[in-house]
Amino acid sequence: MYKVLIPLFLGIIAGLLSYIITFGVRGRDPLGIIVLVLFIYIQKFILRRFEKIEAKDWISISFMTFAGWYIFWVFLLNL
Repeated sequence: MYKVLIPLFLGIIAGLLSYIITFGVRGRDPLGIIVLVLFIYIQKFILRRFEKIEAKDWISISFMTFAGWYIFWVFLLNL
């Protein structure tokens, strides 16, 4: 359960932070992607406390973080 909820929640936070950091910046894509990668890396330390994470789990964790980030960031960009 933590392998789905935490990455999704952190993806939404990463999307909000990407929007705040890149607000008004013309070339905003690289900065937003850097925020996403940093949040995926942060999960390495957060998820260890809850469950044992295997190598195959990182694909789903990265995808859930990416999905939350992408949906929320695009939503905010279109406001």
